[in-house]
Amino acid sequence: MNILRSVTEQLHIFTSPDHAQANVGQSSSPVPEPEAAHRAFSRIEAEIPHCCFFCAWCASPILLPHESLGMPFGGPLIRKIDARSIGTVCLACGHVGTYSLFRGGQGYNTRHKFVSSHSAGTTVLLDQLDCMEPTCVFPLPFFVTFDEKFSEAHVKEFAVRWIWDDLACPVGHLIQAPKWLNEPGPHRGTLDLTHLAIRPHR
Repeated sequence: MNILRSVTEQLHIFTSPDHAQANVGQSSSPVPEPEAAHRAFSRIEAEIPHCCFFCAWCASPILLPHESLGMPFGGPLIRKIDARSIGTVCLACGHVGTYSLFRGGQGYNTRHKFVSSHSAGTTVLLDQLDCMEPTCVFPLPFFVTFDEKFSEAHVKEFAVRWIWDDLACPVGHLIQAPKWLNEPGPHRGTLDLTHLAIRPHR
C-alpha cells in the first residue's frame, strides 16, 4: 500500500498544472443550484393522496385531500373519523352529492379512486348533516374547499345556489338543505381535520 501511495504521489508531482486542471474540469459534474433543488423537492413533497370522485351529474372530477377528510377511507388505525360516505359539492355544476370509496357504500362508484395530486386551497368539514329519518344515527360529514374566492365568511352566499336534491346520508336516507342557510349572520363551525388526533382503534 505504501508503494502504491508513493507512486501515486509521484504521478501527481510530474503532472503538469494545465493537464491537472483539465482533468478536474472533465471529472467534476455541475452541482445544481440550491434554489432549483429546493423547488424540485417541494414539487415532489406537495403531492399527497387525494380522493378523486366524479360528479354524478356532470362527471367532473372532485379532488379532496384524504387527510383533510379525516382519512375515513383508510385503515382503522389511521382514521380520524368514522364515516362510510362523505358529502361535498361539485363546483363545476353546483350539485351536492354523497360519495364513498367503500364498495357498497352510499355514493360508491367504480370510477372513484385514490390519486396523488398537489393540494389547492383548504378542505374543511363544513357541517355534519342529519337526514330526515329521526331514528338514524349516521350524519353525513360535508366538506368544502376554501380558497381566495371562497371562504367561511361568505359560504352561505354560494351554498344557497347549490342544488341540494338527492343528497343522502351514509345509509341512504334523504337529506334536506341545512337550516343554517336561512339563519342570519355568517356560517360558523367549520373544522380543519388535519389537526384532529387519530381515533383510538377498538
